[in-house]
Amino acid sequence: MDAPRRLPVVATLPRSLYLETTNRCDSECQTCVRTFLTLEPPRDMTLAEVRHVVEQFPVLDRVVLHGIGEPLLNREIFEIIAYLKSRGATVLFNSDAISLTPPRARRLLESGLDEYRVSMDAATRESYRKIRGVDQFERVRGNVGRLVELERLLGTPTPRVSMWFTAARTNIEELPAFVRLAATLGVAEVYVQRLVWNGLGLATEEQSLHGALRAREQRLIEEAEATARTAGIALRASGLTAPLLSLKGGAERPRPWSGCERPWTLAYVTANGNVLPCCISPWVAKDYERLVLGRAFDEPFEEIWNGERYRQFRTDFESDVAPDPCRGCGLLWSI
Repeated sequence: MDAPRRLPVVATLPRSLYLETTNRCDSECQTCVRTFLTLEPPRDMTLAEVRHVVEQFPVLDRVVLHGIGEPLLNREIFEIIAYLKSRGATVLFNSDAISLTPPRARRLLESGLDEYRVSMDAATRESYRKIRGVDQFERVRGNVGRLVELERLLGTPTPRVSMWFTAARTNIEELPAFVRLAATLGVAEVYVQRLVWNGLGLATEEQSLHGALRAREQRLIEEAEATARTAGIALRASGLTAPLLSLKGGAERPRPWSGCERPWTLAYVTANGNVLPCCISPWVAKDYERLVLGRAFDEPFEEIWNGERYRQFRTDFESDVAPDPCRGCGLLWSI
């Protein structure tokens, strides 16, 4: 029997890097794997560790500082942002904005961060508490409003502030009101994100709208789009598409994961230094230990990138059976 085919090495290191600056969080989201499973010990990535990893990359166009955790809980987050900006990278992260106090809001504006994405998922206190697992809706609304107002007063063009809504059956009724909330707070961009479901909490197939939109749900999305146009708000879906297009899905096709380019274009490093193929993979992988492709704090990244595990992962990716972390993955999630 012939030995399995191995893909050639990738000549250059990725120019896009995800750094999970912490896996601690002050939310208990019912759609997040972290609420139900402990994948790694709680930890913050230090500035020294960020430098150690980043200095191995000749060029980084884009660095994303989120993963399973709230970046603002990392005490060195502003120094990390400033360092990455000194390297010329575009820097952004998702946040629950719970700990975005006025002093932190000012430091965020001063740090040079390019994009600040606020994950809220609800337009009412009741729904927020149900989905996000904490009673912080009013606090988050106030924090975001103050950030936008401070940005306006200081005349600072960055960060771009956007609000994110993970669409599910439990909250889709609130999407039009969510767009109106963004308009009230002065936020110019709203993103609808598809639910990554794994059977935990509210992250179930029954809650997923992808490829299963009912007539009422489609009308709600169309209403939200009309509301956004009237308010002058950009309403998009993650993956640079439109909400209705993202959620409608399409005809089943062979190897639906195959259009993804992440195995060749980006890497994800957890707060403990584990290298994973992407930020979606911890949500869906059944075998977390086999998901780890290297140890960024202990091994040269170039050796990880073209090491045995990464090359085997890419080989499996090109086969007719999806690798474990790619099961059920779609193309239009957050990039």
